[in-house]
Amino acid sequence: MIDGTALLDRIEEGVEQVRARQEMFRLQRNDIELWINPPDGSPGAEFLGRISDQAVVKQSWPTRKNVSSQGYIELPTDHAISRYVMALPNNKEALKNVLITVSRYDGKWRWSGLLRYWRLERRRGVLSFRLFFNDDMQFLQYMLVPPNPALPLGIFQFPREFLLYAPLKWAISMTILLQLFRIQGHLWTLPDDPFDPDQWDDWLDWSTWQCHVKCDPFASDDSSLWGPIASRMNAADVTFADALDDAQMVITYRRILTVKGETAEGLLTPTVANGALVFEVVDRSGFHLPGGTFLDGTTAAGFIRTVVTQADGWYEDVLNVISDDETLSPDQYYQKGWAGTLAEKPWICLHDDSWYNFDSDLSWSPAGPVSIVVGGDNPTADAIAKLVIESIGNLLGFFLLGGFDSLGDIASEVIMPFLVGTIAAWVEWKNLGRVKQLGWIHLMEMFQSGADNNAWSASAQAAIRGGFSATKAQTGHRIKIGGGYWVIPGYHFQIGDRLASDHEELLKNGIDIVFIDQVEEMLLEADNRAGQPLSWDIAIGLNKAAMTKGERDARALKKVLNAVNNIGVHLIS
Repeated sequence: MIDGTALLDRIEEGVEQVRARQEMFRLQRNDIELWINPPDGSPGAEFLGRISDQAVVKQSWPTRKNVSSQGYIELPTDHAISRYVMALPNNKEALKNVLITVSRYDGKWRWSGLLRYWRLERRRGVLSFRLFFNDDMQFLQYMLVPPNPALPLGIFQFPREFLLYAPLKWAISMTILLQLFRIQGHLWTLPDDPFDPDQWDDWLDWSTWQCHVKCDPFASDDSSLWGPIASRMNAADVTFADALDDAQMVITYRRILTVKGETAEGLLTPTVANGALVFEVVDRSGFHLPGGTFLDGTTAAGFIRTVVTQADGWYEDVLNVISDDETLSPDQYYQKGWAGTLAEKPWICLHDDSWYNFDSDLSWSPAGPVSIVVGGDNPTADAIAKLVIESIGNLLGFFLLGGFDSLGDIASEVIMPFLVGTIAAWVEWKNLGRVKQLGWIHLMEMFQSGADNNAWSASAQAAIRGGFSATKAQTGHRIKIGGGYWVIPGYHFQIGDRLASDHEELLKNGIDIVFIDQVEEMLLEADNRAGQPLSWDIAIGLNKAAMTKGERDARALKKVLNAVNNIGVHLIS
C-alpha cells in the first residue's frame, strides 16, 4: 500500500531542492577565468587567473544568434590581470592570445572568446581599463570555404564552386568538418612547427586540434530542411547565413575545460585538449519538424501547434494549424533535475506587464515586396548561344564563301560579349500568398543576391527563399530581466530557443495575442560603479524594420565586404 503522506513529503522535498538550486543560480556570480597558450606551443590552454566579481567595475557579455559579438570587462588598473595584459606588447616570452571564459549555473551557460584589444582611458581624471573580447563565433568568420577543400588551394581547385545539397544541419556540420580537416590536418600545408614530428600526424590524431564539430550521423533522424551549401571562396559564417536563417537553426559553441573534469561527447575523437572549441548545429526552433511546433497563440486559448509545409515551388511556407493537438510532451520534461525548453513543445511565456515593471520594447512590421528577382548570369544558355552562332556561321561560310568555315568563330567572338548574361539570366518569383495577405497596395519587387553566377541553380532557389524570409512579417520583443524573475536565462533557455511573450497594453485593448519566436540575442551585463546588478537583456524575434542605424550599418558593411570579396574572386577566375 502506498503511503500518500510520505509520497507527498518526498515530492515537497524534491520541489524545495529545485527551488533552492534555482534561487542559488539567480544569486550566483559570474565565474570569470582567463587562459593562455603554453609557452612551449603544446596543445591545450593554461590557466592564467580568475577575476572575482567584486573586482569587476563593469562587464557585458552579449550573445547573438549565428553572429559573433564583442564583450568587455572593466578592471582596476592595479589588478593582476590588468598588469599582465598591459605588459603583453613588450613581453617577449608570453604568447599574445588570451582566452576568457565566463560561466554560470555550474557551467551550463558559458561565454568564451579571444582578446581583441585593451583600452586604457582617462576621463576627468578617472582611469578605466577595459579588455574587449570577440566571442568564439568569430572562428567561422576566419574560416574560408574553398571550392574543393580536399585539394591544395594555391595549385588546383576543381570544380569552380563548392556545393553540398543535404539536410542543412548535416550539410553545415560536414562543411565545417572538411575545413577543420583541411586546416588542422595539414594535408597540403606545413604544420605550425615543421620540426616537431608529433605535428605531422595531426590528420590522424584529432585530440590535438583546437576546433572540433559535433554532429549526428547522416542516417539518424535529421528532420532539418534540405538545402544547398555553396561557396566560391567565402567565409564560413557568410556561407551558412542564409541556410541557418531559412532553417531557423543556430550554431552553438563551447570551450571544453578538461582540467575541470569536462568531457566532449559525440565527437570523432574520444579526448580533446583543455580549452578545445566545439561547434554544433542545433535545431532549437522546431520550425520544420514533422510534428510542428508552436508559432502562434492567445492568452485565452494557449499555444497553437502549427506544421510548416512547402508550396509553390518550395519557395513559400504554408502554415497548417492543428486544431486537435494531442502531441505528447517530450520525455525530458518529466526527468528529475532537467531544465530547459524543447522545440517540439516550448513552454516558456514571458508576461510583459506592470507587475514586474520590465524595461521592454515591442515592435512589429508587415511583410515586404511580393516578388523576388535573382540571377545575373546563365553559363549554360551562353554556351548554347555560342554553339548556335558558331554552327550556323560556319555552315553559311562554307556554302556561301567558297569553303570558308571560320565565319561562325569570328561572328561568335564579336557577338557573344553583347549576349553574355542576357539569355535566361534572371529568375523572378511572385509570392501569391503574400499578395493575398497584403492586399492591393503592396511593395512590388526586390533583387536578392546569392545567385549571381547562375540563375538556374540550387543557389538561386536558396536565394529566393532567403529573400522571402528576410522580408516576411516580423515581430521583435526586447525585455530586460532582473535576478528576481522566475525564469532564468541561460538555464531555462538558450539562444535560438522558441519563447512566447505577450504585452499588458495589448490585452487591455482587447488584443489577445501571444508572440512566439526565437531568442535572437541575450546580453548579460552589470555595472558595479552605477550599482546595477547582473541582469539579462533578452531579444525575442528580430524586427529588421526597427533596427537602429548602427545595426543597419554593421549588417550593410558586412554584405559589402562579402560582395567585394566575391567580385575579386570572379575577376581572377
